[in-house]
Amino acid sequence: MRELTNEPTVIIDGLELPILNTGKDGKIYNCYVEPLQRFKREIDAMLSHHNRVFILRMDVHVDAHSPTNEKMTRFLRSYVSRIQRNYKTKNVGTIWCREVETVKKQHYHLAVMVDGSNATRVSKELLRMADEVAKHQKLSIGYCDNASYLIKRTDLAKGDYSTYKEAFERLSYLAKERGKTIKAERANSYQTSRIKPRLNEHGQIFTAGDDYKKAIAAKANRAKQVTPKTTATDKPIHMMTDAERQLPLFA
Repeated sequence: MRELTNEPTVIIDGLELPILNTGKDGKIYNCYVEPLQRFKREIDAMLSHHNRVFILRMDVHVDAHSPTNEKMTRFLRSYVSRIQRNYKTKNVGTIWCREVETVKKQHYHLAVMVDGSNATRVSKELLRMADEVAKHQKLSIGYCDNASYLIKRTDLAKGDYSTYKEAFERLSYLAKERGKTIKAERANSYQTSRIKPRLNEHGQIFTAGDDYKKAIAAKANRAKQVTPKTTATDKPIHMMTDAERQLPLFA
């Protein structure tokens, strides 16, 4: 059984993070803990590769109800591929959840994460590409207010987690229990990409706040300390003994 929480915060990897679990009516909703953990670790994985990570929230609406997530899978396959070509990067993070609510027609909450080194027009470009893919597949994109966040590793290194926590709180809405499935449905309620994280200076999985410059220096230092391998031609030098020196050169 999946673990639920209705607390205002959750502790993941030793970091206390806020949860958006209060509705407009003031009611407190439960959130699944497992997706919250995966959301954080996907953000951290992106941060292990990029000094800045840009996160954008949007919604994806389908034209008719489906008992599977095939339409969302097809949309993401095309959308992520287009982002990778446009930004010439393989690292595109995605987080999404399926919601049905009271009507038997699902929609999807989606967050996309990319390298934020040049975040001037990235929001418009991401939405433009999403619109193009959605229209081609007879879907539609829903726009969210105040939907973007730019997380900087330099801020985290200084102990400033304000933007990181704001972004996580916004994404935590995708982990709420309400509206995830309807009776008899077996479709996944949420999913994330699986960005492979780099390691920190201790050889452990990178987490928010780790200094990756130290990790690079530590890796280089470890490489220097490795004893070079000997080859077949690397023979030890034989030192002559006094007795050997007295032997005649020719028998």
